[in-house]
Amino acid sequence: MGNLLKVLTYNELDQGPNFFLDFENAQPTEAETAVWNQVNAVLEEAQTILAELQSYTGAGQEIREGQEGTSGASSPENALRSLLEALTSPPYAPTQHLEREQALAKQFAEILHFTLSFDELKMTNPAIQNDFSYYRRTISRNRINNLQLDAESEVNNEMANRMSLFYAEATPMLKTLSNATTKFVSENKTLPIEDTTDCLSTMACVCRVMLETPEYRSRFTNTETLLFCMRVMVGVIILYDHVHPVGAFAKTSKIDMKGCIKVLKDQPSTSTEGLLNALRYTTRHLNDDTTSKQIRALLQ
Repeated sequence: MGNLLKVLTYNELDQGPNFFLDFENAQPTEAETAVWNQVNAVLEEAQTILAELQSYTGAGQEIREGQEGTSGASSPENALRSLLEALTSPPYAPTQHLEREQALAKQFAEILHFTLSFDELKMTNPAIQNDFSYYRRTISRNRINNLQLDAESEVNNEMANRMSLFYAEATPMLKTLSNATTKFVSENKTLPIEDTTDCLSTMACVCRVMLETPEYRSRFTNTETLLFCMRVMVGVIILYDHVHPVGAFAKTSKIDMKGCIKVLKDQPSTSTEGLLNALRYTTRHLNDDTTSKQIRALLQ
């Protein structure tokens, strides 16, 4: 049935393409394998980081791993750049890429899922940042007193400063990926910005349709796929809002923001409050004059 299954035929009122994307079973084709393998290495490490954060009860290695995961050669940031290049480069349009390269679209979704999951855990577990602050104070005091720690336990000043800046952000992974997406667009002078924003808006439409249509939701066999789909939708909205000159909330936006917000509000608040807060506090254009009062009211 093809990489992506078209589920709706557009009429004049449609704002963009709608697809059913198989987030559960997509497998890479030969053409996707190289990028898929690069991203898969990141995602395997990401799952380890999330598991450690979920079980975090005190100071530990996961603090360092979380920050290092944003800067290394196999970082989520670099993986996102590779995916964006694969999903937006000529000769195909972004929608054609998503139709042809389902496995890469799924991995793009998994990067966004990891990003929002990480930030949710960071925001709900203040011990992570508090423990690192305590660690830095201890290191400073020991140096003043000429005391030495185990070399493997000590973080050098450069790394410690980077970690502090990273964890000082309310949503550090989202900020990292937003910056990476903006940098990707600015550095690729021959790639129209519309190719990137169209890719993001298409993903948002895909997720919204799957969430609001019972027939398509019934295809999910994993109970976690619903939350996965919501996180991906919010993630691409935020990236779109950071990259597009007028953002996701303007009337000219290719994302149906009212529909996206409504579908989130139709779910249990325990699953969506963090995602709604991400739209409220990590987007750039929500408070612009071009944002309608109705959308602002929906997010209050």
